Parts: sequence; C-alpha cells; structure tokens
Amino acid sequence: MLSAPSFNCPAYLGSDGVMRLAEISYKDNKWAKFELGSEGIFKKSGSYLVPSIPVEFHCHGIGEYDFSNLDELDMDKINALAEREGIYCVPSIFLPHHQLEQFVTVMKAFHEQKKKGKYPNILGISLEGPLLASFAGTPEKGNWAPLKDEWKKIASCGQYGLLYTVLSPDAMTENSYLKKYITPEHPSIEWIVDTLVEAGVKPALGHFQKAYPEETSTLIMNVINTAQKRSRFAGSTAVLTDHLFNDMPNNFKHTWRTPQERTLRLEGLKSAQLEQWNLDSVKTLVGEVPGTLIRAAKEGLLTICMNFDSEHVDLEVARRVVELVGSQGIIAMTDRIDTDSMCGQSLEKIEGNNLWYQGKGYVAAGSYTIDRLMHNIRSIGFNEQTVWNLTSFVPLQAAGYLNGQDQRSAQPFSFIDETKTRNHFKANVPEFVLA
Repeated sequence: MLSAPSFNCPAYLGSDGVMRLAEISYKDNKWAKFELGSEGIFKKSGSYLVPSIPVEFHCHGIGEYDFSNLDELDMDKINALAEREGIYCVPSIFLPHHQLEQFVTVMKAFHEQKKKGKYPNILGISLEGPLLASFAGTPEKGNWAPLKDEWKKIASCGQYGLLYTVLSPDAMTENSYLKKYITPEHPSIEWIVDTLVEAGVKPALGHFQKAYPEETSTLIMNVINTAQKRSRFAGSTAVLTDHLFNDMPNNFKHTWRTPQERTLRLEGLKSAQLEQWNLDSVKTLVGEVPGTLIRAAKEGLLTICMNFDSEHVDLEVARRVVELVGSQGIIAMTDRIDTDSMCGQSLEKIEGNNLWYQGKGYVAAGSYTIDRLMHNIRSIGFNEQTVWNLTSFVPLQAAGYLNGQDQRSAQPFSFIDETKTRNHFKANVPEFVLA
C-alpha cells in the first residue's frame, strides 16, 4: 500500500469498465492533475488508476480469523485486515444448526455498526449452506435442512447485511445427502427461494447431487424463474452460483492438482474440446448442470462465481468460460482461508498445490489472495478491463454497491504501476470530475 502515494499515470479505468486516456498525477495527498479523455482505449501495458479495489466475494477467512467461528468473530479486526490488504470482503460462513440464533444476533450487531459507518471494507455477509445436496470438503455440521421458521430467520438477515446464501436446488431429490432428513414439514425449494429473494437474500446455486443431472438442470431453471419474478434486483444479479465445476456433475476433467495428474493435463485439455464449446454444444461437452449455468449466465439470468486460482479450475478451462459468457457475467472467487481449521474442521495441505484439504482428502478451500487471481487472469491473455470486471466491478454490482456510492466522500483507489503491482489508497474525487 502507498501510505502517501505519489504517481503519474496516462490511463483511467472507470467503473463502467472502459479504459480512457488520462493525465493524472497525485502528490502529497492531493490531485495535482486529473484530466480524463472521452476516448476508450485498449491497454495491456503501462500504469493506470482505478476508482475501486478488488472484492473477496467468497472468502472463508483472513489472517487468524475463521469466519465460521462465530464465538471469535471480531469484525473490527477483520475490517482492519481487509483495509490493510486494500480489498473489500464478503465473509462466507458455514452455519451449524445450533448456532442459528447466534448468527441472527451477530447479523443484527453487524448491521448496527454498519449504520454508524463502521466496517467499510466488509460489504456484507454470506452463507455457504445450510441446504446442500452434497457437501464435498465443506464441514458436515454446516449442512442441514431448515424448517420454515428457520428459513424465515435466515431470510430476516437480509435486512442486516446477508447478501447471499449457497443452496442446492436439488436438495430434496432422491440422491441428495439431505433426502433422509426431509419431512412433509420442510418447505419446497420454490418457497425457500421466494422467501429469501423477497427479503433481499440472493440464492447462490451449488453443491449438487451427481446422479440425475437432467433433473437438477430443470430445478436450476425453476429457481431462476422463481427468483426473477420476485427479485428487486435486475437480471443476472438476482441469482448467483457457487464455485462453477466444483462439486457438481461434469462431463470432463476440469483440473489437474498433483504433479502426477499434471503429466496428463495437455491430453485432458485436448479431450475437453474447449475450442468446440458454444451455447449449442456446452451441455453435451461440459455437462447438463454446468452447461445450464453457463447458458443462463450468457443469457443474463445469473452471475457465475468461478475460482481462478488455477487449482480449483484449470486456467485454460476458466479462460474458455470467460470467452463464452463474457466478463460481465462472472465473479472471480478465491474460496480463501488462511488458517488450518474451518468451522471446527482441521485442514491440511499436500505437496504440489496450495489447496486446503480436509481429513477425507476432499478439497475444502483455497489459499490464494485476490491479487494472485488478478495475476492469473492476466496470464491467460485477458486485458485490464476484464481483470477488473471479474474481481471488482461485477461483484460490487452483485453486492449492490456500484450504484449509490457517495463519490464526494473519500473512496478507495487502486494505482496499477507498469509491473502490474497494485497499490491502494483513499482519496476524495475531484469536484471537476463529478461535474
């Protein structure tokens, strides 16, 4: 971070995703010059300024904090860590059944402090679960089937800053892990989605059963249609996904994580026929479930979250999805946690990658930062507009923060130098820019 930034840069990337020629200089905490051109330019090299910082949109922990440990959740310190990194954060929490009331209390306290202007680097809170048809490497105790009154409590947190909750549209189907717990008293998925969206909480679809992908595909579209009818949000921001390709039925291998697996990577990428992916072929080549999600994102019906750490999803696969959908329909996520435990579940790393694994050998989380993801996105050929759409502008829009920011108060900026190193600082927007 530049504590007292001084720089000159010839380009400005606005929140509309357009890079413009500029003459900007900043010295001694003042704008010495701030002139923007109207011409849009394509620029791969050189320094530039952005009126934003990246977003950790799906993040399970920073520093010593596991966000699912509600007993030790210190929002002041979490915000300070996010501010130091120069990021916005949406803490993602796994919620055990017995902590539902505690979670509501935490959300109310969070809301009260946000009203006072605190936690500016925490955009809101998210839940992963509890309604998951498959939980893979996630903590089992965070996976349960709420009754109507419990869903109403979760939905009530929308007014306190709960932005989204990950759920499986096929959680009630025959091969769901939760099927044995479902009773006639449990609400339908349509009722759940309607209740959440009405309260301002977005469903994020993920953790699907693997046996009947066609049935799951139909249920995905039912959720989208239900949410679109009820949502106060427009288009793709009404529905999100959890991590695309991970813990869902796929027709191809999408990642090679160990040194042994990576010897077969090029052969596997050839078998995936990436160059043949299009809206007509994607369900056949990729699979019914990811294909349905990709098509819906392309049609503006949902926003995909996808990991660009190169280990959850191979970067060539991720590149092809961006080419097919466009950067306006995708959020780059890290699934990050920095500690070796998550919601009481011990985590460990293995030789050959930087993922966190739980005891049964399933991938539980990632460990890369959002800045590492920005580097990865550049490495597969995308320009700076795409980098910032994926890591900042699209997640900010999904969180409801792009429109309505008070740009007359100090706001975060990022200065990207010629080496693509990101520095961040807060400054007031010059009045002549607002005019």
